[in-house]
Amino acid sequence: MDSATEAYAKTLSINHFKPSEVPWRRLGQYLWRPIEDGSNTQYRLAVIESLLPPKTNGPVFHFHEMHDEGFYVTACSHVIIIPSPLSPSLPPRKGTVRFHSPGRPDIDCKAGEMLTVPIRLPHRFSNPFDEEAVFINTATPGFFIRYFEHLEALIGDGAELTPEINKAALLRFATIPLKDEDVERMQGEAAPEQKGK
Repeated sequence: MDSATEAYAKTLSINHFKPSEVPWRRLGQYLWRPIEDGSNTQYRLAVIESLLPPKTNGPVFHFHEMHDEGFYVTACSHVIIIPSPLSPSLPPRKGTVRFHSPGRPDIDCKAGEMLTVPIRLPHRFSNPFDEEAVFINTATPGFFIRYFEHLEALIGDGAELTPEINKAALLRFATIPLKDEDVERMQGEAAPEQKGK
């Protein structure tokens, strides 16, 4: 290692996320918390954990101009169980998030599964099921974590996240909400087997 790299490495630290030390924060009817706020990666990566209550719609259809996203569904927040071949008697993990993209089939992403959404692919997610779901969301680059902080300020205490508030916050972070007519057109142009549920 050269001396400049070694000197720089001494300024860095490893971020160790401990769920018990990072409280959930409220976004209307949803909960979220930062796992990696981007400050340790020069905003190349941010990681957020989100909890979707049962029977909730999630955000409006949108696409991102500046960052890719990954979604890893973990489980419900009360008990996280990781089944393995060594302990097959453990019950399966719970929690499913439904991902939507106009003109494409919906994807039910279950606990332990992950999907990736590239830049400019319209999408949204929901939890139409009877149990809560938790997922880890990555954003690269990681500036999009500021969206969640801005959304907190827009919603305030106890209010609901409405489509209008959602759209206003998205526009500030290089993210474009889709108009209803665009969603309908994209759905109408899709082959019957490609249309969402």
